Amino acid sequence: MTTEEAKKAVFISYASDDREAALKICESLRNAGVEVWFDLSELRGGDAWDASIRKQIKNCALFLAIISKNTRARQEGYFRLEWKLAVDRSHLMSQERAFLLPVAIDDTPEDSDNLPDRFKEVQWVRLLGGAVPDSFIDRVNRLLAVPAAASAQFSAFAVLAAAAVRHYLNARAGVAPESAIAATPPSAPTKIAGFNPPEHSIAVMPFANMSGDPAQEYFSDGLSEELLDALSRLPGLHVAARTSSFSFKGKSTTAADIARTLNVAALLEGSVRREGTKVRISTQLISAVTGFELWSQTYDRDLKDVLKLQSDVAAAVIQSLRVKLIDDLPALVEEGGTHDPRALDLFFRARALSGHQSLQKLNQKLELTTQAIRLDPQYADAYAARANTESTLAGGWDPQERIARRYAEARRDIERAIELAPQNGRIRAEYGTVLQNGYLDFRGAQVQFAKAEELAPNEVVSMASVANFQALMGRSAEATMTIRRALALNPLSPGAWANSAAAFLYIGLFEEAIKADDHVASLGSSAGEETRCQALLALGRNEAALAACQPADSANRQAALAVLFKKLNRQSEAQAMLDQLVKENGDAAAYQYAGIYAQWGDMRTALKWIERAYEVKDPGVAFMKADPMLEPIRREPRFQAVVRKLNFPD
Repeated sequence: MTTEEAKKAVFISYASDDREAALKICESLRNAGVEVWFDLSELRGGDAWDASIRKQIKNCALFLAIISKNTRARQEGYFRLEWKLAVDRSHLMSQERAFLLPVAIDDTPEDSDNLPDRFKEVQWVRLLGGAVPDSFIDRVNRLLAVPAAASAQFSAFAVLAAAAVRHYLNARAGVAPESAIAATPPSAPTKIAGFNPPEHSIAVMPFANMSGDPAQEYFSDGLSEELLDALSRLPGLHVAARTSSFSFKGKSTTAADIARTLNVAALLEGSVRREGTKVRISTQLISAVTGFELWSQTYDRDLKDVLKLQSDVAAAVIQSLRVKLIDDLPALVEEGGTHDPRALDLFFRARALSGHQSLQKLNQKLELTTQAIRLDPQYADAYAARANTESTLAGGWDPQERIARRYAEARRDIERAIELAPQNGRIRAEYGTVLQNGYLDFRGAQVQFAKAEELAPNEVVSMASVANFQALMGRSAEATMTIRRALALNPLSPGAWANSAAAFLYIGLFEEAIKADDHVASLGSSAGEETRCQALLALGRNEAALAACQPADSANRQAALAVLFKKLNRQSEAQAMLDQLVKENGDAAAYQYAGIYAQWGDMRTALKWIERAYEVKDPGVAFMKADPMLEPIRREPRFQAVVRKLNFPD
């Protein structure tokens, strides 16, 4: 084995009684491409064995110590010699170097006797019975990927910097932290050629779940998202969106490659281990430009103090990245959260369902947020999440007779959220969406979207709603600028690219819409196909549009197909598609009927249906000013009369 290969090898130390569990861990790591040194001999000892083991422990990159009731009970064993050799080597390393990784395969407590003190100073992992989740593989790969140089170039300057960070963070926390290390090298290292990200930019990576229970993944993800949301609120800090940063979860991508892909200057990584109402969170901030660790800290907190933890991490990030200090940072970061651990857990469970847009999952999310609100009636984020779910149900799942009542529930919840957290930009954007879609109150929506931009100029979820509104209102230049900013912060999100495609469609940039949809497809998603269908139809590429509009599984696709069949002289199929749309939707698709008849050249019927769409408060009328399907009737007096009634902002 070469020296370079040894630098990335993991040594597994275990007692013979734990051989089966150790072997499971070894095989899982090897299957993930990790080099593992694992002694399978039943008879240990002798000079040759001793020399071999000493050499491996001296050269390995990571020492993984299997801990159990068996190791605790045994007063003697070769594993204890391995532990001593590893501990001795660790004393020669700088404090920030990750080398010792204790892995408990049962419920052995971390403060057990018969364990080296050094083991008690580092974070443990629990892999019950040797079961290995993806988060553990990811954690090991990240530890192995840290450049060796980053752990060797420390001097008195670094010690002083570490002391300064510890003093600052301890003053905020009110307790002495277990570890707080600033890792600024004494001289500026060479930057990566051709990589020049925005100075104050960061990606929050999904924190590794070190609880030993894969079912706790929602909690580590939820805590990562809480920190990401908190940092997104800070003016002057550009934070990569959750969808993009989380796309690297479970992959062995290096920090440098992640940073290049997301175009960020720093990565915030960490791990979470939860036991009851207690949580240990280890965090580290890495400079993506130099590869050096800027700051790291381990927190042991009660779950009711998670809000303060967010403030502490945000303060450390601001200081490390030299972002302008913010007045009353805790109030900004903690607004909208909860101090109730049970409510927080329910909220994290609800958030974990956000990517699943099925009726069953939406109802589960609704129930979880409702339970969270019962536990903490002051939990603004839970009200906002419930409002988002109610709005989604009203917009695409509820029967016609339920829609108005559901939007009323969404409005009540989002207004309560604003009462509790008036400075939260994302909540303002959600309110704008409810007013736009549920009440056709476009002037009121404009006020809320403007407030969202003011309060959270770099918050990606808000940007998507703002860009959509700007496009529908005909504000092409503003919409284009917002789209570009959103994609810069969320380059790997199929949803972000699909949203941009829709916005391009409604400002008349049909070729740009298709290019954006091509990018959606390159990311492995079909989310952009409906927009591609409409853009190709608008460009007159009928055969290509016909392929893109299949299958006819939505009202918009059915409407497009009815138009396409007519253009291709397939009259009976055009009429059959319209009949199917009417049968399935009744007056709920009044807006789509207007577009079909407008494209068919039947202006009188098209105008009748656009008036009917206004009467039934069809959310589709929000698209009236921009929808290319309505171009043939746009200048008709009756059409303009409906536009005036809707009172669109200037």
